[in-house]
This record gives sequence, C-alpha cells and structure tokens, in this order.
Amino acid sequence: MKHSNIVFLAILLLANYLDAETWVRGALTLHEVSGQVVLREIGEGVVSLEEVQMPVSTSGLVNCEALKGASAFFSTSNRNYIYFEGNGSFGLERFEQIMPDPQVWADEAREPTQSRMILNFRSGILIVDSRNMLDLSQCLIETPVGRLMVRGALWQMQISFDPRSQIFDFTINCSDGRVRFTDLGGQQYTLRAGQRLAGAGVRETPSIEVGEKTDRFEEQMEQFQILSDLHFAAANEWAQYSDHLKAIKQGSRQASVAPVTNPAGSIRRPIVIEYASEPDPVTPFRAEVKPPTVDQADIF
Repeated sequence: MKHSNIVFLAILLLANYLDAETWVRGALTLHEVSGQVVLREIGEGVVSLEEVQMPVSTSGLVNCEALKGASAFFSTSNRNYIYFEGNGSFGLERFEQIMPDPQVWADEAREPTQSRMILNFRSGILIVDSRNMLDLSQCLIETPVGRLMVRGALWQMQISFDPRSQIFDFTINCSDGRVRFTDLGGQQYTLRAGQRLAGAGVRETPSIEVGEKTDRFEEQMEQFQILSDLHFAAANEWAQYSDHLKAIKQGSRQASVAPVTNPAGSIRRPIVIEYASEPDPVTPFRAEVKPPTVDQADIF
C-alpha cells in the first residue's frame, strides 16, 4: 500500500511538471532574399517582401517558393539556420517548442528547451544547420523520394524532377553530424560527415549510391557559412521571434503526439489508415474484326 502511494505521488508530480511546460508554435525570421521568392504564412496569406526592410519575422508555419536562381535565408526560434534556393518549394508544416526563458535563450548558444519540426521539401536546394538543437529535439524532413531524420547535423539536399520522364534526381550531403535517409521502399541509409548520397530514377525505385562530397557542395557550404556569420547578430535577437510565438492548447498538442489508446472495456476498435499500393498498369485491349464474307461484301 505504501509503495502504491509513492508511485501515485511520483506520477502526480510528473503530471504537474508537464503541465507547467508551455508549448508554443515556433517563429521564423527571413534575413535575406534574392530573386523572386514567395513566402506564405499557412492560414494567413502571402508575406510582403518588397515594401518592408529585412529582417522579417513570421509564425513558424510557412511555405516558401522560389524560381530558379532565387534564394532565401532564415533563422528559427529553436536556433536553426535554413537556406533555400529554387527552382522549387519547401514548407514548415509543424514547428513547436517548449517556451524558453528569454534570458536563458540569450545566454545559451544551443536551444534551451525541446522542440519538434517537420519540413516538407519538394524540389530545389535546401541547407539546414540543426547542430544547436538538443538531443531530445526532433527534426523530420518529408520529400517525394523519402524521409530524412536529422539530429545535430549540418546537411544539404538537392532535388530536381523531370515531369516528362517522371524521373527524380537528388543528392544528400552531410557536412557535420549524422543524417538518416529512408527511401519509399523502407531501405535506410546513414550519412556521416563527408559522405554523399546520390539517387536517380522513378520515386519508388531510384538507383542510389553513396560516395564522398564534391567540390560543388564545399562551395555551397562556404556561401552558407558566410550568410550565417553575416546574420548571426540578428538571428540571436530574441525580440525577432517573441511576438510570433503562439501558445498551443494542451489538448491539441497531446492529440498530435500521444498514441491512440483503447480504453479498458471499450468495444471500439482503433482505425488505422495506411497508404494503398498503386494498382497494376492497365493494358489497352485491341479488338480484331474478321473480314466480311462474300454475301456481306455485296451488301456494302
């Protein structure tokens, strides 16, 4: 009985501690833009980039489109840096973090509280520096050719697509840390510093090989480092993000991260939704008509 009371007290204290943590939707700051770039806040509309002076801060849920040669450089409230170059688009579909103490955030080089991010990258060039994220934090990148899981890494990915042949051409480069890529067939590849993955083919079964990084990648990372150094001071101003952090209701946050449970005695069964496999291609049927008989030929 005494042991049960201790366990109950421990659970109660843990619940109170979790309730004390305030989860907020993160914020994003655009520091530099070149060429034709369209930035949209999800549910809010297009962010004007012509009539305002950089930097521009927004909610962390955005979609960014850029034409070929156009680019944008961002920082986030969980101390990530993001560089995007077209032709293509990427979006932040989920970005939440535990509300940090402003003074602690300013004093720490790394993010002081846990965060979660989901990016949707369709095509173009994407460079992300997530080395300042905590080990407990999560960063997931969804792409047309597979999924990336990164933790404490500096990496780059490039995707191009030919609509006529339906062929994807993509590369993943790891400069620091570790990047794990899982293709649509479930095959996993782990890249460490200095390694490069290259793939080409249809999205379900591309040909993939792993090798060493290229000189072109080194040049891109040098340019990325220049941008990071140039905007370092502005990216580390808490005021850039604070006005755009929005509290997340506890119920909705738990619903998005907690597994579905089946209460004891309930007759309801959980519904599992899975992607259906694509149907086999249909072969057109070609009919053959017999030549007319002598009698039929006289009729026509």
